[in-house]
Amino acid sequence: MAKQTPELFKNRSATKEFLFSPSEDLIDAGSEKEICTDRDNAAVAPPNALFPDMLDRKGLADAIDTRMATASMLCALAVRMDRPSRERPDGQEETGLGEDAAMPVARLCRAHDGAWAKTGRNRLVCVLPHLAVTDGGRLARKLMDAVTDNGRPRITIGVATYPTINYTRGQIVDNAEKALEHAGFFGPGTITRFDAVSLNISGDRHYQAGDITAAMDEFQKGLLLDPADVNLQNSLGVCHGVLKDYDNALAAFEKAIWLAPEDVMAIYNKGYVLLLQGNRELALECFRQADDREPNVFEVVFHIGQTLVEMGKNEKARPYLEDAVRINARSGPAFKSLGACLDALGLTREAIQAYKNVVKIYPEDADALSILGQLYTRLGESLDVAAVLCEQSVRLRPDDGVFRHRLGNVYLNQGKLDHALAEFELADSLGHGSRSQIEATQELMMAAKAS
Repeated sequence: MAKQTPELFKNRSATKEFLFSPSEDLIDAGSEKEICTDRDNAAVAPPNALFPDMLDRKGLADAIDTRMATASMLCALAVRMDRPSRERPDGQEETGLGEDAAMPVARLCRAHDGAWAKTGRNRLVCVLPHLAVTDGGRLARKLMDAVTDNGRPRITIGVATYPTINYTRGQIVDNAEKALEHAGFFGPGTITRFDAVSLNISGDRHYQAGDITAAMDEFQKGLLLDPADVNLQNSLGVCHGVLKDYDNALAAFEKAIWLAPEDVMAIYNKGYVLLLQGNRELALECFRQADDREPNVFEVVFHIGQTLVEMGKNEKARPYLEDAVRINARSGPAFKSLGACLDALGLTREAIQAYKNVVKIYPEDADALSILGQLYTRLGESLDVAAVLCEQSVRLRPDDGVFRHRLGNVYLNQGKLDHALAEFELADSLGHGSRSQIEATQELMMAAKAS
């Protein structure tokens, strides 16, 4: 959900059918794992004779609350070692923070009456009183220049300041670390200030972890920093939509569209909310607008086709669904919708091929297995295959009356009247309403006995 770039915009993905830009596309592949896993690994700083003033995370928080309680301004620098400072005697790379990286941080803090802590295996945070963001940027650059390897920076720095919107002094450490995560987009050896994009990335982390409330809090704070950030508005709308708060979701998407009328994600997401509310015509209009602005976006094309199928407009739906499976040949739902569309058009063989693709992708899709068996039965071909497919579907969902009914039809076409009757009776007991098939099968059984 982080800030959109032309490259990133082509890597959108769907979550619960909403469209967003995941921050994984923003984080540098070489450092993402370290960025995401490094925090909070140093609750207690190890004793170190060289750095007796190095604190742990709690000690740093206490220092901010006591020693810096009267400071009207604070600046925090979160520092991560990007390259090992040396090799171990066994030839392996050193993975912790080297003294040559920690010493400049210690000197900086001592010179400015600050406090510092080790907050992760390769991470330090120093907090300096009475400094503004411009001062922090200048000191960060000096620190960067002090820790180099043959002229190449060996650290990445995130910078945060207090006051910033409604954050407390104590939250400056977290904000500096969020800026450091944001810096992962730009790569090693960079300095990044805490801003709305930092919160967008942090919010996406919470969203991916399933903490929608925390994600929304980050997106809302990001909008306090930058009310015109379209991605933040879209991300907030997605959260409301996932929570089924459709009115607020629509409001967020409409504001995003107002800010950026050509934004495909917001237009599509507005359409999807309208679809969830049962407004198919308005939803379809939004999907078409999104498609006009940027063709060949899978979610957009797929939902145009699927919505047209739901409206009974199968001829119009077919080309969209065919485009959808061309764009994403691994989408089971798209092949399933295409199969239903082709079946409704009387194109049984083509529908069979679509459902076969569903089963290739999802071998245990009970619906697709059952429908595929039904289609083979309709053609009167490959009845043994049809039986296997329908039998597999009832093994997966034994209490589905529709599946039992279809299996009964296969057995009936195979002449297995006892088996057919048993399945029809089960289907009827499960509420499908197979009474006429039961009676017809019983008549066939009586006729067979009479002959």
